[in-house]
Amino acid sequence: MSNSSRLSLPLVAWKGFSRKLFRNIVLVIAVGLLVGLLVFALLFKQAVQENLDQATKRLGADIVIVPAKAKSMAEEFILESKQKIFYMDKSIYEEIRNVEGIAASTYHIYLNTLDSGCCSIDEGQVIAFDPDNDFVVKPWIQDPVPLQRGEVYVGNYVWEYLGLINTMALFGQEIQMVDHLEVTGTGIDHGIFMRHDDLDTITDEALGSYRRGQISIIFLKIKEGYTIDQVVANIRDVNPRIGIMTRGNIGADVRTTLRDILRVFTVTILISSLLSILLAWSTFSALANERRREVGILRALGARTSHIIALFINEALFISIIGAFLGIVLGHYLIYFLAADFHLVTALKAASLITMQNIMVGAFGCLAGMAICLIGAALPVIRLARLEPLLAIKEE
Repeated sequence: MSNSSRLSLPLVAWKGFSRKLFRNIVLVIAVGLLVGLLVFALLFKQAVQENLDQATKRLGADIVIVPAKAKSMAEEFILESKQKIFYMDKSIYEEIRNVEGIAASTYHIYLNTLDSGCCSIDEGQVIAFDPDNDFVVKPWIQDPVPLQRGEVYVGNYVWEYLGLINTMALFGQEIQMVDHLEVTGTGIDHGIFMRHDDLDTITDEALGSYRRGQISIIFLKIKEGYTIDQVVANIRDVNPRIGIMTRGNIGADVRTTLRDILRVFTVTILISSLLSILLAWSTFSALANERRREVGILRALGARTSHIIALFINEALFISIIGAFLGIVLGHYLIYFLAADFHLVTALKAASLITMQNIMVGAFGCLAGMAICLIGAALPVIRLARLEPLLAIKEE
């Protein structure tokens, strides 16, 4: 085949596509939906796993200690920014802080949601912490100003919500916002951070279910040379009844749910792929029946089997590329659209950005869509290309 004829194949493919426009658009839509579902599933998995893997790293802790019955609630706060209140005796912290292998420790106390009248925040968690021993909150503040009595830090979400307002009421007392955290992608974005010492100025009635001498969560860093498993075993020896979460298993329930969701995605994609193959086979079978005489004439004029196959494969490629492009756009749009209300993971919006990983996901989706369309088109196209020229011309 000459260079000029090779260059004209895309033009011939377009003419073939436009000849039966409605039928081919249906196939384009089928390929687009399949690729969109595949791209969405891959981006969803990528976003959830990245968020889970980074959660404890962002908190700066190797090990997190909570009441045994509160592990799921703690995960919901850390991963989904849901307000949670749970307590254990502070004596547990005193027991654990000196366990062999622990380099640093700190604890937080979760209190009732901020109540500030006109400045009310619907999804803010009040957190009392110790600024002197903290390694969870202050690393997210550039040049943190030391807190004085009646002053607080706020998470990035709360800061954006308040705008220019830097004074509010907390537990019936006026407080001053002096600084805010950068975005962490964890529940502390929704936090209002006050000093432990300021709890003494609040009445028991205002503190609600909290009782003096209680804490909510303990964060631990391990010493160099120790493994997390070693330190966890040491903690278990001291207190076997507490709930322990480590850098690798935070979000265990979410990971299990993710695996189940991905199984559903896999079955759905496989079924959609089979239906798309059948639709491509049906479309190109009809095309083969309609263009038998045309192919017979081309063969009689000297066209080879490979020329005929190349002609129709280009048409299949044209259809699959359009469908794959639409599918990539659809998959990214679904991720971006769901990011506004999807509480499982805060990284979904990032999955819709242009990154090397996302480009690779799009390229894989495009190749998958092209492969599905070509597989469906291959059998009728090969059968058509192998027809005897005279027999093809004679058939009506």
